[in-house]
Amino acid sequence: MKLFLKKLLLLTLVCAILAGVANFAFVQARGSLSPAYVQRFIHAPEQIQVANLGNSYGQNGFSYLDHPELSSLNLAYGYQSLAQDERVLTAYIDRFTKGSTLYIPVSYLSLIGGGYSGGEFLSLNRRFYYFLPRNLIPNFSWREWLAVKVPGLFPPSWLATFWESEEFDMTGAQSAVDTDVKAHATAMMQAVLDATQNDTVYEPIQANVDCLYRIIKLCKEHDVTPVLITTPFTRTYNELVPQTFLKKQVDFLNAIAAEEGITYLDYSRDVRLIDRLDLFINSDHLNDKGALVFTDLVLGNEPPVFE
Repeated sequence: MKLFLKKLLLLTLVCAILAGVANFAFVQARGSLSPAYVQRFIHAPEQIQVANLGNSYGQNGFSYLDHPELSSLNLAYGYQSLAQDERVLTAYIDRFTKGSTLYIPVSYLSLIGGGYSGGEFLSLNRRFYYFLPRNLIPNFSWREWLAVKVPGLFPPSWLATFWESEEFDMTGAQSAVDTDVKAHATAMMQAVLDATQNDTVYEPIQANVDCLYRIIKLCKEHDVTPVLITTPFTRTYNELVPQTFLKKQVDFLNAIAAEEGITYLDYSRDVRLIDRLDLFINSDHLNDKGALVFTDLVLGNEPPVFE
């Protein structure tokens, strides 16, 4: 028995040394054990005062760079669903200070979207291996986990897909002034309408609604103030939104806010922003400059202004 334990200990030591050497070589080649796009999740502050969840609207919409006095964190990521928002918040909720604020972006597809499956699901799911515990990662795979912990053991070609296919970054200095806003808006709105039976039907998927309620409940249980919010869109994009559809979403979210005793802020048609193409990267996403302007409005408690 003692001999077996000694051999097991030796094998473990050898594996640890090999893993260390492999990771060292990987860092020398890549500069880091993890992609740049997950660094903010890995190095999250311990005492969070303000944060946001969300998909690309949250990722592009919030920037706390002008507010160094606040311990902040952008927990959003492209294509992140409410179900994934819930998992991310569950992992980080203990870092929130009492009385902190969490902004929960809700876009047109947040409640009616059906999510992803197959290859798309696997690709979008991989990033969670870098910062979520195993119990919060759906369809957990030990191979994926090992690729994160000891990437040097895997073929560079496979790791390139693992790293680069995950990156979702539309932010930057690019301005919508230089893009075909109408064409982009038409394509984006068609994606919304494709999720409905026609332009008047707004039928939230119950699983999504349940996730939203659980997120709100989790916040309240930890003395965190949840705020529902819709980020700004350009006038061109807003003009394509069917009014019946818009009214049903706004009424639905206002009803949840009233029921839960929280706030819903709809900046989608804010007149201070909808015509400022220099603040957008396309028809419905803010750029770096726009994120700073929008975040200032939100943190300054300035309510949306409509025409």
